Amino acid sequence: PGPRRAVMDFKLQLTDSGALLDRLGTPGVVRGGKGQLSGQIGWVGSPFALDYPTLAGQINVAIDAGQFLKVEPGAARLLGVLSLQSLPRRLSLDFRDLFQEGFAFDTITGDLKIGQGVAVTNNLRMRGVQALVLMEGNADIERETQDLRVVVVPEISAATAALAYAVINPAIGLGALLAQAILKKPLTEANTREFQVSGPWADPKVERVERKVSEGSTAKE
Repeated sequence: PGPRRAVMDFKLQLTDSGALLDRLGTPGVVRGGKGQLSGQIGWVGSPFALDYPTLAGQINVAIDAGQFLKVEPGAARLLGVLSLQSLPRRLSLDFRDLFQEGFAFDTITGDLKIGQGVAVTNNLRMRGVQALVLMEGNADIERETQDLRVVVVPEISAATAALAYAVINPAIGLGALLAQAILKKPLTEANTREFQVSGPWADPKVERVERKVSEGSTAKE
């Protein structure tokens, strides 16, 4: 027989994500947040010790009404990726305050697929009062690195709200959704910001992606 594999099916109802993280030894990262995490994960080895290199599965995220708090570099590094604290220096002044002290969200939804310790998503969405954040890419849980495309869309139109709940075809991904819902709206497009986030979680490299409005193409600064 081959190596023993642990498999866990789960559906976790959250009434206060921040309080749960506090109890699990990661305090001061999230405030509030209620909803559900569900899915299946498995790994080679003991059920009581995650083995990141062999970790595989899928997770669905649906959480409402919370806030990522400002955390020190190196603390809760994976959640630091989601809090987008690395973006403020790259954002215009009107967006900067949204992330400087931690992003407050109305909803977070998305699906993660995990293979060999690498989590991949093409439909992670975080909707706040003043902005919608769309994210696709991957995070290597073992190496604590990332390669993510992050799009920040201002909440200035009904089209943005529709975008928050639109179904993203996994075969097409975020790019096609942006083209359909944003690029046809000049005001929304002009205020949309796109970034490539790569490197280690503790010290992410953030590159602004410039979209040429007239040609619909992108180029990095």
